[in-house]
Amino acid sequence: MKKLLLLMFCAISLSTFAQKKVKDADYYYNSAQQEPTFMAYLKAKRQFDEKRDEFKLPKSPEAVQEIEKNRDKIMKNERTYAEFLSKHGMANAGEYASLWFNQLTTLKTFIKKNPQFGNLSVSDRQKIISKWYYADESAKK
Repeated sequence: MKKLLLLMFCAISLSTFAQKKVKDADYYYNSAQQEPTFMAYLKAKRQFDEKRDEFKLPKSPEAVQEIEKNRDKIMKNERTYAEFLSKHGMANAGEYASLWFNQLTTLKTFIKKNPQFGNLSVSDRQKIISKWYYADESAKK
C-alpha cells in the first residue's frame, strides 16, 4: 500500500512539474518582454520606423502594377525586393529592403518559437506589440 501511494504521489508530482505555462494573450500582454526574440523584433521594428521617412517608395503605375502581379516573386527575399525598388528608381533600396526584411524575419522567428502568439487574434497581437513597443520607448526617454 505504501508503494502504491508513493508511486501515485510521484506520478502526480511529475505531471505537475512537466506542465508548460500556457501562453495566451494575457501572458504576452504581461510578460512578452521576457522573450528575447520578441524584443529583437521590437528593436528591428523600431529601427525601421526611425528611418522610414528617409525613403520614398516608388508610386509609378508600372511599379504598382508589377508588384500586384508578381508580389510573391518580388517579396521572395531581400535581394529581389531591393532589385525591384532599384528598378523603379528608389534611392537606398538595399537599405530599405534590409530594414524591412529584418523586422519581418525577427517576427517570423518569434512566432516560430512562440506558435501560440500566431494563434491570437489580429487585434490581440497588435495590442501586445503596441503595448511593448511604446512601453519600451517611454522607458528609454
